[in-house]
Amino acid sequence: MADYARAELVEGSWLQEHLDDPDLRVVDTDVAAAYNRAHIPGSVYPIDNFLKNPEDRRFIMTPEQFAAEMQRMGIGDDTMVVAYDAAGTTAGRMWWALNYYGHSNVKVLNGGWNQWLLDGRPVTMQATKVSASKPFTPKANPEMYATAEHIMEQLEKPGFVVLDVRSDGEWDGSVTRGNKRQGHMPGAVHLEWTHNLSDDPSKRWKSADELKAMFEAAGVTPDKEVVTVCQGGIRAAQAYFTLNLLGYDKVRNYDGSFSDWGNRDDTPIV
Repeated sequence: MADYARAELVEGSWLQEHLDDPDLRVVDTDVAAAYNRAHIPGSVYPIDNFLKNPEDRRFIMTPEQFAAEMQRMGIGDDTMVVAYDAAGTTAGRMWWALNYYGHSNVKVLNGGWNQWLLDGRPVTMQATKVSASKPFTPKANPEMYATAEHIMEQLEKPGFVVLDVRSDGEWDGSVTRGNKRQGHMPGAVHLEWTHNLSDDPSKRWKSADELKAMFEAAGVTPDKEVVTVCQGGIRAAQAYFTLNLLGYDKVRNYDGSFSDWGNRDDTPIV
């Protein structure tokens, strides 16, 4: 992982060696049905793998809700977390959510569940029992978070770029996702989140050189403030994670994304 600016990915070989570490918690961020089919030994799963506020699912859980969910999974202030999934999306969401709430001791398993299986590593169908909850202290970092108001203030200014990581259909408005209004933000850059990962079944992150070339060719450069956008802040969190790997310092995730932007009347859409 030496080619990335930040060591936020771990390999399966490292994780297998550390599965029994008492201060490590592995989190399967796929849906419960996938976890119940089989998972990495010792892993747990969140009740809501998008980590959204049940009272307003546009946005992340409140600090109190998030702390309760972390404690339910046995994650405390001193716990190292390794997140994984099969598609390469929700593990990045878990990474972003933990960092947003002040818990930076979290990594993502490179290649996730797919690479773990391809390597023939151990799996189990036995659910992990969390014996005792640990105190988790949420401390929100507003610099990691974008609101619609922040975007409208900065939109199309020099030194600011919106990175829209949705599918082609969402970008051009032919796929509505149930939104009142469709399309994209003026001046936004479109790079679907899947381009961050390899094309083979492993879903590993591309090399730093490949990613840098792709982002910089699109005008998403480290000197700019970047806001990542999708439908609900999940794929956008994966893109945030990817930019962080490369050393980008000025990135925000628009948590509400188009579930918020596309259902307001005061937001500009092309």
